[in-house]
Amino acid sequence: MILVDTGAAISLIHDNTLSTMRHKPIVSCSLNEVHTANSGFISLLGIVKLTVQINHLDTQVDAYVTRDLICPMILGRDWIQQNYVNINFCTNRIYLYNGLASAPLLPIPRSEPVIMSLSDSIVIPPFHQQFFYGYVPINSLNDALFTPNIALQHGRMVLLPHSLLHIRDNRGVISIINNTRHSKLIPRNTPLGFVSSSTTTADLNVITTALMNFPDFSSSSPSSLSCNHCGVHFSTELTLYDHLFYCCNKDFTCTTQNITPLVQHIDDPVKRIKVYLMLHHYYQLFDDSCLQGITCSPQCAINTHSQAPLAEHPRRVSHLNREIINNEVKKLLANGIIEPSNSPWASPVVIVKKSDGSPRFCIDYRRLNSITQKDVYPLPRIDDVIERLNGSHIFSKLDLRSGYFQGPLAPDERAKTAFTTPDGLWEFTRLPQGLKNSPSVFQRLMNQTLGSLRWDICLAYLDDIVVYSPSFDRHLLDVKQVCQALHASNFKLNYNKCAFFQREISFLGHKVNADGCSPTDDNIRSIVQFPTPQSSKAAHSFLQMVGFYRKFISRFAQISAPLNKFTCKGFPFIWTETEQSAFNQLKDAITSPAVLILPDPSQPYIIRTDASSSIAGYFFSA
Repeated sequence: MILVDTGAAISLIHDNTLSTMRHKPIVSCSLNEVHTANSGFISLLGIVKLTVQINHLDTQVDAYVTRDLICPMILGRDWIQQNYVNINFCTNRIYLYNGLASAPLLPIPRSEPVIMSLSDSIVIPPFHQQFFYGYVPINSLNDALFTPNIALQHGRMVLLPHSLLHIRDNRGVISIINNTRHSKLIPRNTPLGFVSSSTTTADLNVITTALMNFPDFSSSSPSSLSCNHCGVHFSTELTLYDHLFYCCNKDFTCTTQNITPLVQHIDDPVKRIKVYLMLHHYYQLFDDSCLQGITCSPQCAINTHSQAPLAEHPRRVSHLNREIINNEVKKLLANGIIEPSNSPWASPVVIVKKSDGSPRFCIDYRRLNSITQKDVYPLPRIDDVIERLNGSHIFSKLDLRSGYFQGPLAPDERAKTAFTTPDGLWEFTRLPQGLKNSPSVFQRLMNQTLGSLRWDICLAYLDDIVVYSPSFDRHLLDVKQVCQALHASNFKLNYNKCAFFQREISFLGHKVNADGCSPTDDNIRSIVQFPTPQSSKAAHSFLQMVGFYRKFISRFAQISAPLNKFTCKGFPFIWTETEQSAFNQLKDAITSPAVLILPDPSQPYIIRTDASSSIAGYFFSA
């Protein structure tokens, strides 16, 4: 197809078009480039004499050869004047030599956008903007419209702005923004987006259609989508995501940075956007600025009847521990978790070491617990919780941030929680750790919060919540319901310990996936590395540790029989080859790659006994 252009002073032909036909030699010319109407430039390779046939009439033209055209050939005013061309828009035809020959006028074809790809691999540091070259199969083009590849933006969590480019030597300069906390690698030849020579509405529609045809990207159109920060409404999830991530993000940067890492593992960009938007709708859950406490009735945890107040003096602490205590008190005060007290009750602060050696601020409530009536509200059985996950293929794990400290404590019980430090007396306004009834009270609170969602789509064991579903779409709805319930009570999540939309999770000491459950690698490692016991207490500790996974060990009762005597108080410690053999067998058994398949109630069960002369047990198999 040839373009007749009354605005072009000369005629031009693309080098690729010329190569497909027989022609006379290209002759060098004095012109190296010419200006275009939009102040751009077209580089010229030379000039060639051509014959253009209109019907039966041969016409001659001196055409300049170039690689910068976006169409095969342009016949300019030189050819129009030389051949007495008349353009009749009434008949949509052009006439040569007063009608000696004619040809129909066809609509100007819309230039299809071409893909721009990355010339070289690049790495963009966190929170940086970087400029780089993109390659296009066009040698030269001015005011080229660049429209970014949406699949790339949301697949890599980067921003490529729409822009006007000047293409030279098949290259244009593009900027890319990494607004995350992680470096981003963009490989060479990655499709960056589309380049078009026109910005008309029709061409923009072509670009939009082409963008939507990128692999792994499609857009859904919910009936109502709005930004929960500024209230602006959007027609698609994609436009809302762009608004949240790039526009409305400036005032909520911390919250967005907390949510973004939680969805980066999701490969499908469409699914990632859906999960991000759902979590961002409940962005207050991920706010780590403060712990305001939940909006439920104050909890009663310390029923001491008519017991007289108990008070203990503060214990001596080192200078280092005193600084640790002061810093912890300041943090608790800042979050409204404690307040100054004049209570007649007082328990001492102690600093204990965690398993990693770091210090932990604790309060010795043992005397208070000894006179507190036990709350018998049950915690879920771990076996029941793990078995309930049967049939699920996708999981999310939610961890509450300082869970106990989010529950309000009844005002008339706060005085009993008073604790002494070298510098004062304080009492809790929230549920403290260390109380006898704190686990039962908090479990009751979680059960009330989640209500009928429990045992249907989620389970809570104290401050650990697992959501389980058979499919992605169902899981999206399930997680939304759980987030809604937590948000309604003003809970806060510890986003560093949350895991959303996972095929496998670690929960309550078990690895859980669609195939079943098994011990976690860390716990197996702890058992394997347990040293040979040197006391009855150490042997008892080992037996408790490995006994937690007894359901994974066939003949556990028989193997562990030689060690059971160490569970009896006062039993003398005598370690022989028999005990060492049982110790080694239990270690070997726990390291086997056995996976416990979760029970299927639709299948029959077989009861097998597991017994020895010392103890009896049983297990089910299907």
